This record gives sequence, C-alpha cells and structure tokens, in this order.
Amino acid sequence: MKHYINIESSLNWYNLIQRINSDHILLNDDRGNFILGWNPIDEIILPKGQFNSEKTQAFLNKNKESYIFGYLSYDIKSPETNFIPIKKDKRDFNDLHFFAANHVIIYNQKQGTYFGNYTKQELNNFLTEPRDLDDNYQSYPPIKLIAETDHQKYLTQLESIKNHIQFGNIYEMNYCVNFSAEYKDFAPLQTYKKLVQNAIPPFGAFVNTSDLCILSASPERFVRKTGSKLISQPIKGTAKRGKSEAEDKQIAITLKADQKERAENVMIVDLVRNDLSKIAKKNSVQVPELCEVYSFRTVHQLISTVTCEVPTNINFSDTLNALFPMGSMTGAPKIKAMEIIDEFENFSRGIYSGAIGYFDPNGNYDFNVVIRTLVQDKIKKTLSCSVGGAITIQSNPQKEYEECLLKLKAIEDTLC
Repeated sequence: MKHYINIESSLNWYNLIQRINSDHILLNDDRGNFILGWNPIDEIILPKGQFNSEKTQAFLNKNKESYIFGYLSYDIKSPETNFIPIKKDKRDFNDLHFFAANHVIIYNQKQGTYFGNYTKQELNNFLTEPRDLDDNYQSYPPIKLIAETDHQKYLTQLESIKNHIQFGNIYEMNYCVNFSAEYKDFAPLQTYKKLVQNAIPPFGAFVNTSDLCILSASPERFVRKTGSKLISQPIKGTAKRGKSEAEDKQIAITLKADQKERAENVMIVDLVRNDLSKIAKKNSVQVPELCEVYSFRTVHQLISTVTCEVPTNINFSDTLNALFPMGSMTGAPKIKAMEIIDEFENFSRGIYSGAIGYFDPNGNYDFNVVIRTLVQDKIKKTLSCSVGGAITIQSNPQKEYEECLLKLKAIEDTLC
C-alpha cells in the first residue's frame, strides 16, 4: 500500500534521476524545488490524431489516488477545433501521454517527501545506491540547430500575416518556426542540467520515455488548480537582458511601458479571461497582475496573472476544452488564429505549445506551457526546438525574427 515517508537528507534531482531505469518526469522550479515521478503503474498514450477527452478523464478518475505525470500536444483537438486538419510532419509525437507513478519524490523548501510503496529501508537503498552515469558525453561533438524556415521566408510570411490583421481576420497571432538537427550522440540529462543552469526556469520539465526526451526551460504556467481556484499566467512581451545593472533596469522599465508589448499581453489576457469564464463561477474571474515584468537569465518578460473559482463538477477535461491550447500560443480570436497558424507554419507543433505537468491525489494539478524546449526523438535521432512570438499590426518583421533568435539562445548555448 502506498504511503508517505519523510526524507531527512537534502536531495538533488540530477543525482536521483541517474538511479532510475524506467519512464520518468521531473518538474522543477527556479528555487530548487522539484517533483519527480517514475515507474508507471498505469498509463494512457493517445497517438497523434487520436486524442479523446472522455478516455483521458476516465484514466484520471481511475488513478485519482495516485500522482499522475504527463504531457499534452498542441495538436490535440477540441469540439471547436476538430475541423482544422491534422498537419503532416516528419515528426510523429503522441497527442497525450499520462502515467500514474509508482514512486514519487517531492522536494519543497528543502523538505523531502516520498510517496509510493517502498519501505523506509528500500527508500534508503534507492537514495544511497551508486549512480550510473555515462561520462563519455563530454567528448560528444556540439550540435547545431538549423532553421526550417529561412530568414527571408520568415519576413515574407509576417507581411502576409499582418495583411490578415489589417483585414480584420485576427487581432494577433503567434507565429512559430522550427529549428532541428540530426545527432549521433546526445546526453539528455546532462544537457538538461546545463539548460537549467543557463535559463533558471520557473517551470522546468524533463520527460524521459522510451521514444523521446523533452527538455523544457519554460518560463510560463498554463494552468494550476489548487482547491477550487484556477490560475493561468500568460506571457506576451520580451526584451533582452542588459549588459550592466543600469542598462538592464532601463530595459525592464522600457518593456513595461512599451505600448506594443502591453497591447499583445492585454489581448491574450482578455482571451484567457473569456476562456476561464466558460467554466468559472459567476463573477469570479479576476486579473490580480497585469503586464508585470519578470526577469530571467537571458530575457525580461511581461507576465499577467488571471484567476477564477470553479464549481466542484468541473473536471480536468472540462478545463482543457475551455482553455487549450493556451491563448498565448495561438492569438486572438483563438480559433481563427489557429486556422491561419495552420496555413502559414511549415511544421506540426506537436509537443511544442503543448503542456507538461502533474496531478496530485487531492485533485490539484499544475501544467506549464511548452516553450524554450528541446525535444529529442530517440527513434529518428533528431532534435527540434521551436520558437515564435506574437504578431500584431505594429510588428516589425525583422525585430520579430531577432526576438525568435533571442528565445533560442538558451537552447543553443546548451548544445554548444
């Protein structure tokens, strides 16, 4: 029978993962906290084009006394988006993969807790057994990501997207491009450790299954549920970090006052408010934070916080149908923006623009937005990373392209 055990010693997720030989998911933040789940006792895998919200909710209900970990692909369809065709792509990632973990370690504010069926002695054996780490990765050659949309094509596409905005078809659209590479040797865990050191993400995630690894340095939360409260924190608005403290402070001030960047953010906040209102208790949707500057290792971002209270009969699939995909990765109005995204982007987003997270036995959950993320396809031996930004009528195509490269920087620095 599963139970909780307090862990007296300090914990390091990097050391723990080296002892795991089964599927596992790590979620970690910028303060050193993490939750790690491994050894699936039950799982649901829905291949591309086969997402089913009823099956998903049935799996969650069946395993509601367990910690459940997993990811969602951007390509999953809701009743409102079923008409958008499934995009053909050389990558073929699942729509969804959730698993109920046999073992879980939670490390929060330097306090460790284990949940599972290990005895105290078995847990101690796991925590102290020798680690199995391949040090040959230090001799692996660097990997260079190659753009699948060239610079000039990007500029041309943006002008066409702005025409849609000019004609009133949309107000804002998140246009993304993909970078990829083939590899001979790749060390995902060591690379993720370096990525975390480079980016210090608040919503980091490391997913390792038989067919893929996901290395996510995400700064954005999709949705969190605590009790009856939902919180979503969309990001729109980006600026580089300064070379000096004074320059950095001025860049942050300028970003907060930038009318274009604020307009991008406010439009998505309105979209999120509308999405939440579909499932929220009457008059409970609030915006406690609007266009606040959050600073990360390589960028400043404008982040807003939108909250609501939900009735007890609203389940995760209801929330997903109302909110997913997240407005920050689509545009406004959402459905039309998704149609135009499908028209202009030359790749299937797959896991990018999706979400990674977990559910606890109390019915709470927390999911990030899959951005600033590297995906390893173990079968085809390829790596991919997508980046993008919000396009409005005020967008300068060259500056938008430079913002994409800025967002790619933490990943590129990790691979070099």
